[in-house]
Amino acid sequence: MHILLSNDDGFRAAGIQELAQAMLAFGQVTIVAPDGPRSGFSGAITTTQPLRLKHRTTEGNLAVYSCEGTPVDCVKLALNTLFPDQRPDLIISGINHGSNEGICVSYSGTLGAAREGCIYGIPSLAVSLDDTAWHPDFSDSIDYTVRVVKMMLEKPLPWQTMLSLNVPKTKPKGLKVCPMTVGRFVEEFVHSEDGRGKRIHWLTGRQDPAEDTKEADWHYLKEGWATLTPLQLDCTNYQWLGELEALAERSA
Repeated sequence: MHILLSNDDGFRAAGIQELAQAMLAFGQVTIVAPDGPRSGFSGAITTTQPLRLKHRTTEGNLAVYSCEGTPVDCVKLALNTLFPDQRPDLIISGINHGSNEGICVSYSGTLGAAREGCIYGIPSLAVSLDDTAWHPDFSDSIDYTVRVVKMMLEKPLPWQTMLSLNVPKTKPKGLKVCPMTVGRFVEEFVHSEDGRGKRIHWLTGRQDPAEDTKEADWHYLKEGWATLTPLQLDCTNYQWLGELEALAERSA
């Protein structure tokens, strides 16, 4: 196999480095990741300046590259410059330092990189650990990632579908396959002043899940379960499509 790894924490991050070593058991591994942290970049792409892809090192079956752009830029560049003809068999984004459950799916650069792989039709997985330390214990995250990779090899993912794996900071109780939690962030800013007395705003906040999504990833992760969620590219609300069409016809 050939596995492409990316993330939003940067190519030096412990999560992607430890994951790379574990994935070598499956074959060839290539890291193409940002040259520094890019958390919260979601599906952002660089359109106003050129990008540089820098080869860092190659040791055996592991090659490492860094990119000046976003996580999505990394995947795009890898697929269009390093592997334009022979695509990787699998793309994994992570292991992220911090969870990406619930509404974080919309903001996460980790999910953005995996989503880009899914757009190209390549089996893609995002992996996140609910621990923001620079050197947390990734052993359980790696064990569960290996388990999910084997599942992906046994059963191909449906078209336009990717997977998101979240692992708790504590020893997981097991694996829950579940939907993502719907909610929003609250208490999103801390308001302060800079050295000149000018008003500034620091982004922070916490997730407030909707009441009707208790059997979903946010709750299970807080209870100590690893969660696995299938996500799809098509965001269409098919249940309301017909009603909207009828509404449009009446408004004509």
